[in-house]
Amino acid sequence: MARLHEHPCQFLFPMNLKVSGLDFIPGEHPLKSLDSMDETLDIFHQILSSLPLGNMEQILNDIENLRRILQSLSLLLGCSTQKRIEGDALWNLTEEYAKSPYTMEKVAMDRFHKSLHNIVKHLEHTLSC
Repeated sequence: MARLHEHPCQFLFPMNLKVSGLDFIPGEHPLKSLDSMDETLDIFHQILSSLPLGNMEQILNDIENLRRILQSLSLLLGCSTQKRIEGDALWNLTEEYAKSPYTMEKVAMDRFHKSLHNIVKHLEHTLSC
């Protein structure tokens, strides 16, 4: 999270801001399992690596490292992993970015930040899958 705070993209939006067309970006709902956290981080990795934001290499590496940690924890706890259906969750990424690049960057970073807080909160109390 420290790297996000240092990133030049200031991403925090007002709580009541309404944005349409960006529902494919996670971050609005609590993450309830290690598998859902891993899936969310995978989606953010895909989104953030697709956006032309500068200085993202280390953040993308951090996402991959966090995913590996979550997968290891899941294995240690004996969790069964859900087989993910590779869908087109990000099918409109390019189209939405073309419409409003600034808004999409801000929403993606803001929701990523919220998701990381949600993951930390959940991991502090994780005793099971």
